[in-house]
Amino acid sequence: MLRMKELRQALLNLKEPEDYFQGIGNEKLPTPMNILLFFRPSREKLQQEAPQNRSHHRFVLIFNLKTPGCVHVNHLSLRLHPRQALLLHPYQFHHFSHLASNQLMWLICTFELPNDSLLEPLRNQVVDVSRRSEEARNSLLHEWIRCSEPERPTDLQAAQLQAVLTRLLLCLRQDHQAAAGIPPSEEPVGSLIQRVNRQLLEWHEGSMTVGDLAVATGQSESRLRILFKETAGIPLGGYIQNYRINRAMELLKTSRISIADVAEAAGFGSPQAFCRTFKKQTGKTPRTYRQRT
Repeated sequence: MLRMKELRQALLNLKEPEDYFQGIGNEKLPTPMNILLFFRPSREKLQQEAPQNRSHHRFVLIFNLKTPGCVHVNHLSLRLHPRQALLLHPYQFHHFSHLASNQLMWLICTFELPNDSLLEPLRNQVVDVSRRSEEARNSLLHEWIRCSEPERPTDLQAAQLQAVLTRLLLCLRQDHQAAAGIPPSEEPVGSLIQRVNRQLLEWHEGSMTVGDLAVATGQSESRLRILFKETAGIPLGGYIQNYRINRAMELLKTSRISIADVAEAAGFGSPQAFCRTFKKQTGKTPRTYRQRT
C-alpha cells in the first residue's frame, strides 16, 4: 500500500502518453472458465479419486500445503513438496504415490481455458510458490467460498472468481520464470509407477495385460499386483483400464480417426469391448463423447 507521499511521487513520475489510442495489453487475455475447487485431506482420498477424474480436457492445478508426494505425469515422476504447485494440462494421464503421510493438505483447482498458450511454459514444471502467489491462491479460495454460499453465484461473483484465478496463474508464471533453469526434482527412474507408465506409453502391440507388465518389469504377476497396490493405492488392473480410457478420451477429442482405430490405439481388444467399457466408465458412448466435448 502506497503512502500519500509515495503516491504523489508515483503520480508525478507518470509519463504523458505519446499516443492516446495505443496502450498495453493488445492481445486478448484468455479467461479460465468452469472453475472447480476441492480438497484432498488423505492419501486414500487423493489416490482413489484420481481414476474418477480421468477426463483431462480440463486443467488441473495442484497446491501442496502439507506432506510431500510424487505426481506421475505420463512418463515423468515429479516430486511435489509443501509450498509447491503443479499444473497438469488437458489429457495428461496422472496418478499419485510415495506420499510421506496419510494426512494431506492438497488443494486442487480444475478449469477450462480456450487458449492454453499462456500456460504452456508451466507444462511438467513444479513451481515454488511465492508469497504473492500464496496471497492470490488464498484470494481464490475466499472467492470460491463466496460463490458457493448462494444457490447460484451472480455474474459479478463468477467474474471475480475468474479474475482471481487469472491473476494466480500469472503469478505462477512469474514464479516459474524467476526460477528458470532449475529442473524439477524427479523420482528415481526405477520407480514402479514410472516403469509401468513408460511400458503403457511405449506398448504398440494391442492390449497390454498385467502379465505383459510383469514380464517387462521383471516381477511375477502376483508380486507386481501387490507392489503396485501398495504404491499407487489402487489395483493394477483398474489402473491399466484408467490409462486406456484416458488415452481414448484424448484421441476422441484431439483426432478424427475412427472409433475402431481409437479402440486399437488405446489397447482395447475390439471396438465392441471398447464401446461397452467406455460407456460404463464415462456414462457416454465414444461417439457422444466426441460430439459433446
